[in-house]
Amino acid sequence: MKFVQTTRFSSIHSLELSPTQQRVRDLPLDSITPVFGSPGSGKTTALVSRFLALTSKGLEPAQIVVIAATRESANTLRDQLALEYQGATPGPLAKTLTSLAFSILAAAAKREGKKAPVLVSGSEQDQLLKEVLTEIDPSLWPKHLDATVRSLTGFRTELRDLISACLEHGISPDELAELGKAQGLSEWLASADSYASYLKKLEDSDRARYDSASLLRSAAKALESMQQFPIELAKLSAVLVDDAQELTPAAAELLFQLTRFGAGLMLIGDPDVATLGFRVANPKTMTELCERIGARAGQRIEPIFLEPTHAIRRPEISAALAKISSSIDAARAGRQRKGLNPPAAAKASEEGLQVRVFRSESEELSFVAGELRRRHLFDQVPWSKMAVVARSRPALEKLALTLSAESVPVQVVGSATSLRDDHSSGQLLKLARVCLSDEPMGIELATELLTSELGGLDQLGILRLKRSLSKQAEDHEGSSDQLLVDAFANPNSLSLIRSPEARKAEKLVRLMETTKELGSQVGTTAEAVLWNLVSETGVLKRWESLSRGVSEIAIQAGRNLDSILSLFAAAARFAERYPSALAIEFIQDQLEREIPEDSLALNNRSGEYVALLTPSGLIGKRFDTVVLPGLSEGVWPNLKPRSSLLGANVLDALVAGEISQARELKRSELPGELRMLNKAAGACGQLLILCATDKEDAQLSQFLPLVYGSYPQIESHVAKTYTLRSIVGELRRELASGKSTNPEQAALGLARLAAAGVPGASPRSWYGLLPVSTTEPLTDLENQQLQIRPSQLDNFLQCPLHWFIETHGGSAGSFQASLGSLIHEVLEVSESSDLAELEKLMLSRWNSLEFEADWLEDLGKRQAARMLTNLAEYLKQFESDGGQVLAREQNFSFELGNILVRGQVDRIEQLADGNVVIVDLKTGKQAATAADTLVNPQLALYQMAVLEGGFKELDSIDPKQLAGAKLLIVGGAKLAERKQPAMDDQESARFKKLLLDCSEGMSKSVFVAEISNHCESERAYGSCSLHLTPAVSYVG
Repeated sequence: MKFVQTTRFSSIHSLELSPTQQRVRDLPLDSITPVFGSPGSGKTTALVSRFLALTSKGLEPAQIVVIAATRESANTLRDQLALEYQGATPGPLAKTLTSLAFSILAAAAKREGKKAPVLVSGSEQDQLLKEVLTEIDPSLWPKHLDATVRSLTGFRTELRDLISACLEHGISPDELAELGKAQGLSEWLASADSYASYLKKLEDSDRARYDSASLLRSAAKALESMQQFPIELAKLSAVLVDDAQELTPAAAELLFQLTRFGAGLMLIGDPDVATLGFRVANPKTMTELCERIGARAGQRIEPIFLEPTHAIRRPEISAALAKISSSIDAARAGRQRKGLNPPAAAKASEEGLQVRVFRSESEELSFVAGELRRRHLFDQVPWSKMAVVARSRPALEKLALTLSAESVPVQVVGSATSLRDDHSSGQLLKLARVCLSDEPMGIELATELLTSELGGLDQLGILRLKRSLSKQAEDHEGSSDQLLVDAFANPNSLSLIRSPEARKAEKLVRLMETTKELGSQVGTTAEAVLWNLVSETGVLKRWESLSRGVSEIAIQAGRNLDSILSLFAAAARFAERYPSALAIEFIQDQLEREIPEDSLALNNRSGEYVALLTPSGLIGKRFDTVVLPGLSEGVWPNLKPRSSLLGANVLDALVAGEISQARELKRSELPGELRMLNKAAGACGQLLILCATDKEDAQLSQFLPLVYGSYPQIESHVAKTYTLRSIVGELRRELASGKSTNPEQAALGLARLAAAGVPGASPRSWYGLLPVSTTEPLTDLENQQLQIRPSQLDNFLQCPLHWFIETHGGSAGSFQASLGSLIHEVLEVSESSDLAELEKLMLSRWNSLEFEADWLEDLGKRQAARMLTNLAEYLKQFESDGGQVLAREQNFSFELGNILVRGQVDRIEQLADGNVVIVDLKTGKQAATAADTLVNPQLALYQMAVLEGGFKELDSIDPKQLAGAKLLIVGGAKLAERKQPAMDDQESARFKKLLLDCSEGMSKSVFVAEISNHCESERAYGSCSLHLTPAVSYVG
């Protein structure tokens, strides 16, 4: 077991408190006091000193309630108080108001002999609202809020915001309806019914259920109804609240009731850095709550403004904070801003503020990564003392990928995606659902399961497995897709194949069978099912091994582990709440949830990573270095009105008395955006970096000139990554180029890096120096028969390397190939030359094609229409000439020495004069020239098949009647035909020799690249050019 110290606190006893901090410490026990302080002014230190002063005067910790704004900041404050107090306590010394409210209601339920209450998570709340919206009469909603709108996650978010605003302000459904009538807002009338139904669903359970807002209001009501507090609160003497600028109306009401028997109250915070405005928190609440409680107690409220005597940040950052805060409404405070410029000078070691604008986003992110690594390597700043702050979670996810790719260890702090949408937990949930339900297996689902982390295959592995299954079942008439699907019902078919892909697939299918059996047993929990899947696949061990590092692979492996642990925690909570529920109920419940689960897990890796946070995640945190990237208008600041659809912000403003009519609301989002900027900048001590990219479609953020004084000059950035990977690359380039002035030193450096296990440093991993894995021929012509198909012969003659790649799974089917197959099918089955009939036939099969966008489908239809027009023209002319179709999509095969030639011709036609012509349909735009067609190997091979009796199913073809073969080209603007005359004996002999020569070349172990004629040609469309580039480590 390894113990890691992740947080260090300086003892209060070793700190010299400022005079204003001493005033806070020495306040009378029953005082009602708001304390304001700018970022870094020592607010938390003042709170801790107040707590210690109270305990030193004889108060027990149980008589003091210490409140923090978030669960994580409460954990940090709790540890700091415990370290300073150094004594036994009956419980945690700091908690959130939500935690306090829950303990109040739980204790009340216990006294009344009821079950303990349950806190509904945000994900469960979303599920309840989804149910509510399906039950409410749809005619109640305004026309613009139709069924499509109401089915969206964003609409449920708006409804949740409105309901939360009602609960925060203590507004009932009837009162919301009355407000809707008075204000002429039909949205509120319909929402009132949804609100009432939602509350009823919370009450229908066998135990009380609360969301976060109703929890606080219910606890406040419970305290209000008490003649005297219960024993756990009877001796309450003081309430201390940190980051009180984040108080919501319901939180304020709970504090009001908590202090009604004379307990003192100290609210400490800074309205300039409030970040929870989206939860209807109001920066003015600090002052207003103290005045309300003071009026009840008959006290005159005297606020304290902290004035630090020592600088804790560089003066450039303090100046930036002063500029930002001067643009923010004081919210009945403001004098705390004097603390931004304390009299004591800061250390002058380097510039503490950088504002940069780059030409491209890649340059900007490269600069950020380089600065973080430079700060860590050269300035010895721990990773945990640095943070990157972005306005939204998606921006943080993007930053995490980019920074981890640059070997910067990062971790996104805060709520993540829902478990169903997460990479690893989502795959596990889907696999569990298939195991426990009767969901039909199809090729898409089979491929998804096999290519998941639990299946272990990739797309190339799927292709190999399909090929093996097809080879094993030669007589099977179905497709390879169907064979793969059938393998899930018959795993024995996989056990007969000796390949890594088949072993992995069989392991997964067998595991699914045992899991299905486990799930059918009475009492099996979701945890047991999930554990059976992850333990047997071994993914946890693999992820644990991969997570030991700072690469993007390590970051993703760490996320996978976190996601799986969160899934198991959710399964455990589900089992506690619904002990009789089936495992499949939990699986379905999670797969239906669209917003994240509330996680109670602590971040135990924060000491090793740069924190990626949103501004609200900075509550209770301070860093040496803070970076704010991607600053552009619409991103930060984001001035788009919030909760505008159902008017939660309007309701908040009405109840708060800011407006008297809904139409009067002209609230700007800028003050909230400025407060979040102030919070981000205020969390920084030594280096603050603001950066952006100059884009054509976006305007630079107005925050840049606010902080810097003007927009900075646009610059280019040449990456200096400071990573081991870049050092390895530089040293290898030195050796490979032969231009190194000190090759021995470069080689020694690589040897040291290789000994340390740095990827790419050891010559054993250099592809250019590795020996060829095998020199055995591809086919032993003396003991094996080589199969050749017409298209393969053409590819080999163009470029042997291209033939090898295409034949052995080096290309994937394109849309053009799929469209061409559809036109071929139309030609095969159609008995008519009528264009309308051809189009009808095509449209009946159109759904078999897949498109990534609507415009691509429109383009495909236009291409198909052109092909069918040309095809109809040809068929009508063929009919008028008296032609007859002998065969469509006709198979053939013949042997020539050790060669087995197999193929299929599109069409065999007999002309009016009795001669026979083989037709090869071409749907591409590029038409072959007449000269190329004369020597076309594919057409020649079709003729050879006739001469060699390859069409065994057709007795009506006389080789003497063969008049040649032709290309029917329908993909161009106009119909085109290219003919190849009938073979004579001399041509036949020449072509047989060509076949034998090609078979010898196809059987070898070395394949030549036709560089000038094919690989580098723009018209070749080959993938062989990728294999012509020497390995980076090539030194010969």
